[in-house]
Amino acid sequence: MRIIVLFFCLLNVFAAAQNTADTSNFSKKWNAPHSPFKATLLSAALPSAGQIYNHKYWKAPIVIGGMGTCAYFIISNTRSYQHYKSEYIKAADNDPLTVSQYSAGQIKPVMDTYRKWMDLSYFSLIGVYALQVVDAHVDAHLNGFDVSPNLSFSWHPTVFFTGQNLNKGVQFNLNF
Repeated sequence: MRIIVLFFCLLNVFAAAQNTADTSNFSKKWNAPHSPFKATLLSAALPSAGQIYNHKYWKAPIVIGGMGTCAYFIISNTRSYQHYKSEYIKAADNDPLTVSQYSAGQIKPVMDTYRKWMDLSYFSLIGVYALQVVDAHVDAHLNGFDVSPNLSFSWHPTVFFTGQNLNKGVQFNLNF
């Protein structure tokens, strides 16, 4: 127990020392332009690495959870498909030693359903993988985008004079 407390105390001291040394560079690092190529490459090599590179740490558990959910359904649907496929083979052959409690006509639609769900699970895994790669790439592009409160766009109806005529129109204001 004492070792754990000592470890956390030392970790806290080292973190405080590092924070005091890096405070001058912190404002330069957090909004430094990110390389979209590097973010895409990292995300393609290891899912959620591009999100971590872009300092969007909250997205990493979402990506990992999505990939894990797809993997769970792939495993579950594959096991069920293989089970019903073996039952179908038992029911369809004419061997008296392999007997199934269901007929081949009963098992075939269930087997086909699990096959379809297994295929959809693979496609969803590919979709989540591609989506997280695209998200990392776009997020790296938009990293330096200015979202300060001074940005505004407004429009309102207006009346203006042209020569001797009074005309109606729309006025657009863009403030940045």
